[in-house]
Amino acid sequence: ISGTVPFIKSYFQLGNLELGWAVSSLILGAMLGNSMAGPLSDKISRKSTLIIMASMFILSALISALATDFTVFVLARILGGVGVGGAILIAPIYIAEIAPAEYRGRLVSFNQLNIVIGISLAYFSNYLLLDSGINNWRWMLGVETIPAVLYLFLLFFVPHSPRWLCL
Repeated sequence: ISGTVPFIKSYFQLGNLELGWAVSSLILGAMLGNSMAGPLSDKISRKSTLIIMASMFILSALISALATDFTVFVLARILGGVGVGGAILIAPIYIAEIAPAEYRGRLVSFNQLNIVIGISLAYFSNYLLLDSGINNWRWMLGVETIPAVLYLFLLFFVPHSPRWLCL
């Protein structure tokens, strides 16, 4: 979102308080997603929960990129936050349950590294999209659909965790 701040401020004609809400609303969603993901994954499986979270990433990216109303924009950000909060909790649990013991720590650490790499790539993509026209902020937000669709697609090829299969 950081690359879009001056553009959404202008487009939605936001004051500082509203801009702060637009940026931070994802955190509210992340808290909700984090608190719901554990019980949800116990009921429907880690894999199914991650599929739902990936779907939320896609919807959030598309809705926030296409939003013409500030409330819709914030709701899309909250939805994305629910996905972030859920995935950030469940992905390491899934990895730890599925990975052989000798690779477990390495793979969970690699997951964290991938999060940092993803954040860095978002900054670079925002930079590359700066000169993409008057609605560049829409592209900056919408481009997240590419990794989200890839993530969703690949989730259909991973197995359920052994813990889920034992239940």
